[in-house]
Amino acid sequence: MRFISSIALIAVPLLAALPALAHDHVRVVGVITRVQQDWIEVKSVEGTTASIDLDGDTKIARDGRDAKPADLSAGLTVVVDAYGDDYSDLLALNIRIVPAIAPGN
Repeated sequence: MRFISSIALIAVPLLAALPALAHDHVRVVGVITRVQQDWIEVKSVEGTTASIDLDGDTKIARDGRDAKPADLSAGLTVVVDAYGDDYSDLLALNIRIVPAIAPGN
C-alpha cells in the first residue's frame, strides 16, 4: 500500500503539469514565401515568418474544395491553422488558400 501511495504522490503532480506542456493552437495569415515537400514558410500579415510543417493529416482547401500540397506555391495567400510552441515549430492542421489581402486591410 505504501508503494501505491508513493507512486500516486509522484504521478499526480506530473499529470497536472501535462496541460502546460501542450502545444498552442495558432492561426497564421500571410503569403507563402517558400515551399518544400513537407513544409512551407509563410510571412504573416504582421511581418513575422513562420516555418510550418505538413504531414499526411494536413487538410488543404481552395475555394471550398480539397487541394493537394502540390497546389501550394510561393506568392499564394493562405490561412493556416496549426499547433506548436512558436512560429519556428508549427504543424499545419488546415491550410486554406484565399484571395490576396489588399494592402491596408
